[in-house]
Amino acid sequence: MCKLGKAWELNREGMQACNNGDFRKAEDNLKAAIGMSQCKSKKIHRATLHNNLAVVLQMSGKVDEAVHAYDLAIGFLNPDHKGQAALIERFESKRDALKQKLAA
Repeated sequence: MCKLGKAWELNREGMQACNNGDFRKAEDNLKAAIGMSQCKSKKIHRATLHNNLAVVLQMSGKVDEAVHAYDLAIGFLNPDHKGQAALIERFESKRDALKQKLAA
């Protein structure tokens, strides 16, 4: 059964925890939200959750994991959709900046 409503609640709580500096809680909440969104939720929703997880991972210093989360977010988006293509560019830019930090 899809629990997308609960997933969005966990997403909000996770991002609030991130803003408060509680990255462990933020990561746990977002991973739980992602698990709940695996049903027939829209791919854009899953992309958003993975992007938020990438932000949390990046802020907590888990750069390799953040790069992977950005890759997953990008994979859910449709490059032929104008709005989603813009998101892809933004996520790729964030991911590529992290890759440059890793290479330095």
